[in-house]
Formats: sequence, C-alpha cells, structure tokens
Amino acid sequence: MEESQAPNPRMVFVRSGWFRAVVVVLVAAVAASVAIVLTHGSAGAAAVGCGGGVPKLTVQGQGTASGTPRTLQLDADVQVTASSARAAMAQDSSIMASVIAALEAQGVAKKDISTTDLTVNPNYQEFHGQTVISGYGVDNSISVTIRHLGSAGGVIDAATAAGGDALNISSLQFAMTDPRVLQDKARHDAVAQAVSHAGAMAAAAGQRLGPVCQLTDDSSVSPIELHGPAFAASAAAGTNVPLEPGTQQATAQITLVYALEARSAG
Repeated sequence: MEESQAPNPRMVFVRSGWFRAVVVVLVAAVAASVAIVLTHGSAGAAAVGCGGGVPKLTVQGQGTASGTPRTLQLDADVQVTASSARAAMAQDSSIMASVIAALEAQGVAKKDISTTDLTVNPNYQEFHGQTVISGYGVDNSISVTIRHLGSAGGVIDAATAAGGDALNISSLQFAMTDPRVLQDKARHDAVAQAVSHAGAMAAAAGQRLGPVCQLTDDSSVSPIELHGPAFAASAAAGTNVPLEPGTQQATAQITLVYALEARSAG
C-alpha cells in the first residue's frame, strides 16, 4: 500500500506567488482599459460639441457702462528763470514748496502728490553776432490726485495763489477710483448682448445653441471716455471755479462662437 505524499510546501508557495502575479497583471490591465475608455470618451464628447464638422454660429456683442468719476487728476508745473542755474533752482524749489504746502493744507495727502519731471535748461540770446547763455530756466512738474471732489475748487485756488504767475495747471482729468470695475461691467453687457443675439438667430434658423466653443475679448485698452465739461486753468484764474465731474463711459466688444444643434421635433 502506497504512502500518501505530503504536498511540497515549496511548490505551493510557487503556485501561490504565480497566481497573485496573474491577478495583479489582470487588475492593472483592467484599470488601464478603463482609463483609455474614459480618456477617449472625454475627447469624443468634446469633438461632438465643437469639432470641425459641427455647424457653428459666430456673434459679436458690444457693451457700455457709465459711472460717476470719484477723483480728479491735476497736472501742474512751476517755471522760473534766473541768471544762474543755482538761483533758478532755488527760486523754483521755494515756489513749489509753497504750492505743495497749500495742497496739503487743503487736505491733499502726501502720497497723492508726486514729482513727474524736473528740467534745467540754459537760455540763449544773440550778442554781437554770437550766441551766449543769458540765464537758466527750471521747470518742475507735479501730479496731484484730489480724492474729495467737493473740495477740488478750493484746492486749485490755494495752489494758484501759492504759485502765482510761475504756476501753470496743464490739465485736469476726472477719473474712476478703479476703472477696471467699469470696464468689467461693459464686458458683462457685451456678453449678454451676444448671448441674446445668438439665441434669436439660432431659433430663427430652426436650431438650438450648443456649447460655447470660443469667447474672445476684442476690447482695446484705451482711456475711459469723459462725458462732461472740459476744464483748463492757469494761475490767472484766481477764482473758485465750480467743477462738475459728469460721467465716464467704458466700452467693450466680444466675439462668441456657439456650436449649433438640431432642434428636436418634440
């Protein structure tokens, strides 16, 4: 009678390890197959929506937004001449210091006053047929932001009184505190207009709007347009001129591309 032989532990281990290896490979293959299906499925869905063979509708929208300016930008300069560059610089600096002190006394913060340019140039004249230096001129320019429009007239009066004939106010420009807010409102209006037009056009053609394939901002970066009184002043004004900010308007233009889908019969 033959004795039964116990299974070889080494053989069991080898078989067990082989089986686990096969299972791991199968699981990995299934996972890879699922990933491929999901990837191809996403690409296919995108191709169906905005692929090259899908009919599309391109519309443009234009938007506007208006707002009341909150600040006033004032550009001014002090110009003096003297026999020497040192004397001209000293005179110009003294007058500009008086102007800045007058601005601050009217409530303008130091951070809102900045020097934008300073030039020193010789002046020439003809003398016995020769060109000689007759003196020096200094031009010192500043830019001032007035944040309280109700006090703008008083600020300008104080500056011109301190600067006298040497002060020239070259420009005044009303501005929004943050122009991006007004520009974004204009873009919102432009998109809303394009969506409305696209819906009407698709319905008239017996189609319905599919996904948005492209949205482009065609707006050009340009200063916001001022609608209101223009103003220019010089040191000779001498009176508290009332200032009206009026309104400012931003414009925007966008291009919107939709995919078109057949309208269902039901």
